[in-house]
Amino acid sequence: RHIDRTHVPIIAHRCHTVLLRPKAGRGSEATVNDVTRPKARVALEEHLLAAYGIEVRRLKRHPFGFESECWIADDRWFVKVWHHDPPGNLALLEHLDLPVPIPLRTRKGALIATAEAHRFAVYPYVRGRAATWADWAEIARVMRRMHDLDVESVDIPRAPLDRSGIELLRARLDHPWIRDRRDEVTRMVDRLEAVIELASTVILPGVLCHSDLIGDNLLIGDDGRVVAMLDWDHAAIAPCEHDVWIATEGPNAAEFMRAYGAVDLDPTHLEYALLRRAVGDLAARVGDEVDRPGIDTWGFDRWHNLERNLGLLTRSHG
Repeated sequence: RHIDRTHVPIIAHRCHTVLLRPKAGRGSEATVNDVTRPKARVALEEHLLAAYGIEVRRLKRHPFGFESECWIADDRWFVKVWHHDPPGNLALLEHLDLPVPIPLRTRKGALIATAEAHRFAVYPYVRGRAATWADWAEIARVMRRMHDLDVESVDIPRAPLDRSGIELLRARLDHPWIRDRRDEVTRMVDRLEAVIELASTVILPGVLCHSDLIGDNLLIGDDGRVVAMLDWDHAAIAPCEHDVWIATEGPNAAEFMRAYGAVDLDPTHLEYALLRRAVGDLAARVGDEVDRPGIDTWGFDRWHNLERNLGLLTRSHG
């Protein structure tokens, strides 16, 4: 995907780097941190040719991504290489009445290719700029359109309430990045755990939730409309509250909620969504030891603003 950096995105995650080794005879391994290394490009070019029959003339690194390394091939293809296990829901994209790039199938008919220890997929390259909060009305519109889809036609499971951040942070309370705030971290995870217990008793209708419909995951065209909804790795069926929390990331939550058409939202699931994101983003950075400043921006700052943001969401709908 093409990002026009003249517009500041809602969230700009720091990138990780994946080691892709050239085949034997191409030379020694490249170092992990050299994101411009030519040998990594040669390796990926070989893998694209073998798996997809795509002969690449120009391959360049895309600078953003948190759980993956991304490349642009010939300004025609967008290549995503996952750091961890890839999602199992890519077939979903072939059936959505939404502006989503559909991944190519490999020569063997698979949606994900394997190269050594890494998994990758190829998508059509879509030009656009990253969404900003100046696009709040369009973000609200496309979220509502997604939530209005018939979930009976969507073959993905309902999302369980996520405890993974709780377990990781409890196990790492002595990590040097958070040990001086271990009491605060304990309060965060204790509260999330309590909210999960309560939310598990509040059964709400499910909608198709993207789970990360902000910033670089939305591309805007010249007409101000969304041209691509990206990064569906964590999409699932869940209450709409698990998506609309993003209204609090911008300066005009009330206007966003009105444009979305929020009615009768459940405060328990709103609290869960806000807390889970704060705990989850904190845990991801501590667990992988990346983006240390982000533990404040995406973790502690959200925790400190929890009551304010919960109030904004519960007051801004009828």
